[in-house]
Amino acid sequence: MADLLDIAPSTAVEVVWIDGRRVSVRGVSVDAIASIVARFPEVRSLISGGVGDSLVPRLIEGCAAAVGPIIAAGCGHLADAIYEQHAAKLLPEYQLKFLTAIFRLTFPNGIGSFVEALTGLIAGTGEGAKPIKVRSRKSPSPSLPSADAQGSAPILQ
Repeated sequence: MADLLDIAPSTAVEVVWIDGRRVSVRGVSVDAIASIVARFPEVRSLISGGVGDSLVPRLIEGCAAAVGPIIAAGCGHLADAIYEQHAAKLLPEYQLKFLTAIFRLTFPNGIGSFVEALTGLIAGTGEGAKPIKVRSRKSPSPSLPSADAQGSAPILQ
């Protein structure tokens, strides 16, 4: 039987060569994706709006401000302003190398597979989805009318 650590892709690393230097890149976690989408909402529409190999060029075209943060996150420096600014200033060719490696590691089965699974989960039609039955209970009986409302004198003790 496999263990979580046997299947977790956190150990997957790809080396990107820039000017003869090795830079290790990892996929980004769901936390990192959520953080980036929260800062750059236009990334959400890019991811949900299309699948395939055209995502990275569309990301550069439609959401250039997120490129630096995505590269920094893939290099292990999520939300680190210095790394984000440096990555944003890289040559477009270098940015493309980083983004391609990060997306390959983050979405090993492709972005389409991820979006499909996420959509199914949200819609309740994903893998293992089961209908949820909700039973409502009857409200408790209304309170009994007070002694005054019944026309009898109150009892003194």
